[in-house]
Amino acid sequence: MNRTCNTCGWVAFSVTRAFAETEVERFNQFYQSSPPEIRDCYSGPSSIAHYECCHRCGNGHKGFHDSETGDCPPGCTLSPIIVEGV
Repeated sequence: MNRTCNTCGWVAFSVTRAFAETEVERFNQFYQSSPPEIRDCYSGPSSIAHYECCHRCGNGHKGFHDSETGDCPPGCTLSPIIVEGV
């Protein structure tokens, strides 16, 4: 299910908090075990905060609604957003 930001209209795909926590842990293990030249390719370790807000305007994950047809063009890249209770 895709979600649309109520503030800016940016579309994200929904993930559970458990999924996001697992992905943060997996990435941080990879990041911490990587040599400096690999770490330099990233902005730093991940955190659950990356899943809790709109990547465009920063609106919180509770400020989204179910996307409707036409909210984003087919084939665009979407970022994840936490959806509680999914």
